[in-house]
Amino acid sequence: MWFTETPWPPIIGLCVVGVLLFLGFLSQQRAMFLVGTLLCVALCGIVFVVERQIVTERERVEQHLLDFAVAFQQDSLQQGLGNLLIPGPEPQSLSFISLSAGSTRRMAAAALNLVDLPDAVRISDIRTTLSNLDSRAVTQFRASASIRMPGSADALHHPSRWELTWQRESGNWRILRATRLHFMTGEPLENPFTSRE
Repeated sequence: MWFTETPWPPIIGLCVVGVLLFLGFLSQQRAMFLVGTLLCVALCGIVFVVERQIVTERERVEQHLLDFAVAFQQDSLQQGLGNLLIPGPEPQSLSFISLSAGSTRRMAAAALNLVDLPDAVRISDIRTTLSNLDSRAVTQFRASASIRMPGSADALHHPSRWELTWQRESGNWRILRATRLHFMTGEPLENPFTSRE
């Protein structure tokens, strides 16, 4: 496991050391200080490249969340009330949900049939905790989207807050449970489809 989630803490540390070595070179004109400065610059590049290659489980879960949001937005435009009469192919976003999570799959399918998301879903304030030897994860986040109801031409901006419980199944992260939270307090809402919190 990598010791940091982003490359910036070690790069900033190396830059500080590099600046101090460069200041030492300017004051004492010793070549070793200049070599140390150049070494710090080279190490900054190496740390950046290595960090891009190493992906932690937390980063994998968060990437699955972002991929799920994109798939859900695209599926919302392809679904709708017409699919209740003539069902189409299974939405791609349901592939992110575990087959053992029947109620969560039904909730997602109902949401896809209820609303259209004409614009991309904005995900922010992501907090992920891992447990059970990195086989379970809980992600809390805020989602903002423009929502258009059936029969309506106008889309309304709607922020929401969610908690997803993930489980690793056959090497992939799948959603087990989705809970909508009160936007301000973080308490679970009984009805995830409510427009008032």
